[in-house]
Amino acid sequence: MSHRPAAVGGAGRIAEELGSAIVAGIYQPHELVPGELELCRRFGASRTVVREAFKLLSAKGLIASRKRSGTRARPREAWHMLDADVLAWRLKNGQAEPKFLFDLLHVRAVVEPAAAAMAARSHTPGTLKAIEAAFEEMERAAHDATLFADPDIRFHKAILAATDNDVMVAFGALTEAALGVFVRAASRHAGAPAPSVPLHRAVLAAIRGRDAEGAQAAMMALLDRTARNVERNVGPAARPRGGSRRSAKPSK
Repeated sequence: MSHRPAAVGGAGRIAEELGSAIVAGIYQPHELVPGELELCRRFGASRTVVREAFKLLSAKGLIASRKRSGTRARPREAWHMLDADVLAWRLKNGQAEPKFLFDLLHVRAVVEPAAAAMAARSHTPGTLKAIEAAFEEMERAAHDATLFADPDIRFHKAILAATDNDVMVAFGALTEAALGVFVRAASRHAGAPAPSVPLHRAVLAAIRGRDAEGAQAAMMALLDRTARNVERNVGPAARPRGGSRRSAKPSK
């Protein structure tokens, strides 16, 4: 997936390289990162541009700068995990530690069934049309995982938009950053991703019929299949201890 930071130009380029290195563990928590002068030389940038890159990374919780002690990488618990850039850097080039994939799956298992139920209650003709249009493209791309990824992302983001809940919509960054990786991880076998199309169709049908309980159940079934396929292709040992595919299932 191609992703550029919100900032453009030199500051964005520096932030992306340094941010990617931090989330990849090249710089450990509390370790010094390259200073202003080194980064100026490396990128041919002014100190103003480097400082702007540091501001971007600080706002994402990745670094902290203090007088006399320099600029250091922050520990993982300080990172803003739902920031679109942080997500993209952790999933860069389709690579992510398996635990992070299952962490994302567990969050989706909490958020998206509830979102589907809300969309069933709250959708308008316009928001429903967006879900339908994405699904139609998914059907046409059912035997091509590469072409399938984009309408799949739009399908799930359209459901979040149909909730008419701004906080739910904010989870679209997580969906957009992660879903392409899930499609690749869950589609490493013959015939994929075609078997998921009927499950997406069931979600759409329940939302269209304003069946909130049915939409929640259909989305949970879809995510459960994704989790099984990720386990098959990544390995069940990667699943966090004490977690299961259904452990985060919302109560009715």
